[in-house]
Amino acid sequence: MEEAGNNRNGIGRYEKMADAAVFIPLCLFLVSPLIQIVREIIAPHKESAVFGPLRTYPDTIELIQMFVLAATVIGWTVLLVSMGKRIRNKERVALFLPFVLFAALSVWICVSQSVNGFTDYAYDGEPYRKESLLTFVLYLMGYFFLGTVLKSVRLRKASVSAFLAVNFAVGVLTLIDHYAVSLSFIGDSNTDGLSAVFHQFNHYGYYLVFGILLSAMFFVTEGERIWLRVCCAVVYLVDTYILILNNTFGCYLAVAAALVFGAVVLAVTRKNRYENIRMLVVILAFVAVTLGMRAFGISNSKDMTNLVKDVGEIASDSEQAASAGTGRWALWKHTIEYISEKPVFGWGVDGTTVRLGNEADTINDRPHNEYLQWAAFFGIPAALLYFAALCVIMFGMFPRVGKADAVSVACFIASAGYVASAFFGNTMYYTAPFFFIFLGMSCRDRFYQTVTGEQKQKETTQ
Repeated sequence: MEEAGNNRNGIGRYEKMADAAVFIPLCLFLVSPLIQIVREIIAPHKESAVFGPLRTYPDTIELIQMFVLAATVIGWTVLLVSMGKRIRNKERVALFLPFVLFAALSVWICVSQSVNGFTDYAYDGEPYRKESLLTFVLYLMGYFFLGTVLKSVRLRKASVSAFLAVNFAVGVLTLIDHYAVSLSFIGDSNTDGLSAVFHQFNHYGYYLVFGILLSAMFFVTEGERIWLRVCCAVVYLVDTYILILNNTFGCYLAVAAALVFGAVVLAVTRKNRYENIRMLVVILAFVAVTLGMRAFGISNSKDMTNLVKDVGEIASDSEQAASAGTGRWALWKHTIEYISEKPVFGWGVDGTTVRLGNEADTINDRPHNEYLQWAAFFGIPAALLYFAALCVIMFGMFPRVGKADAVSVACFIASAGYVASAFFGNTMYYTAPFFFIFLGMSCRDRFYQTVTGEQKQKETTQ
């Protein structure tokens, strides 16, 4: 959004109002797990034999989604006016390419759903996941957009800090529930892993990916506040411990890959000796926690062994290959078959759910691969648009990492972690928005010039 009414003390009054309008709905979602806990304490859920506990979460997110929708409509109106002025003034508009690609994808998925018919899933989402057509559009046009246009350095840092604070609080409560006193608002399955306030332990794993990577990168790149680095180190260690205890192996591998990726990116682009040393400390701490927990009998080494075994079975096309990746290989094969049947417009929102759930060799009704999910739901063109947008955003960040602020770098590496974990997971109405928000926040320097140290100091005092 264009600068308006700038004054000597930093960003102008209108920009402050715009940032506040963006910050409020974003922050509401970023602290939504805490809101859900408070809601459960005030008005406990009713147990359901079909859907289990914490089914009030969709209502919590639906309320927040109304704020996001309102801010999205206003924000896009302002952006389109801004883009119109730039076009008339013959200014560069290529920087807006991610918005164009996501807008095109949003139009395509609406067309896809029109071709497939507006079912109950399109209006309300599948009862368990509650992802309607509007939810998918808001992922692209709402959460990502708002994360991108939040300009204030202070509010951006406040957003990530609020997320990490809530993330840590949820983790502590989960550990208390697991080891000490049962808490009615925490869903803990001792057989499958910890689920915290989420429906499944793997959903909590998606959430932990962001907590681990954001805290790690803040620890590495935050150069001014030692106390903040210490707090981030605590969050990082606690979340890493919970992730291994949680036993979501796909998320564990995604974090490991993202940490190595982050180390390479920082070494190549920023070339800061102290950051490189802290990045090495972060990686060694990850290894140390893993080995330390293994010494006490808490380990994912069995998952690693199974991974190697599964790869061998897939390569040899054995009869046991269908169960590889805890059944994911069978899900992927069937999903590819469905995509080949309707390659252009797909099957619509959760259009493959019933059929996939009824396959003899599957126990899940979604592909557990977000990229195949986009193709199955909305067609191969939708998946290509989505992939193209991710490439433009991620590769476009590389030349900017060197001068980017701590928030942009942290959100970039955290987004990379989710991109990796998405090969083994599903979108969920209460986890996927975190990805699109942080993906958008990593793009700040794509639209706004990097502020100098003096400007940053002035802006953070506002």
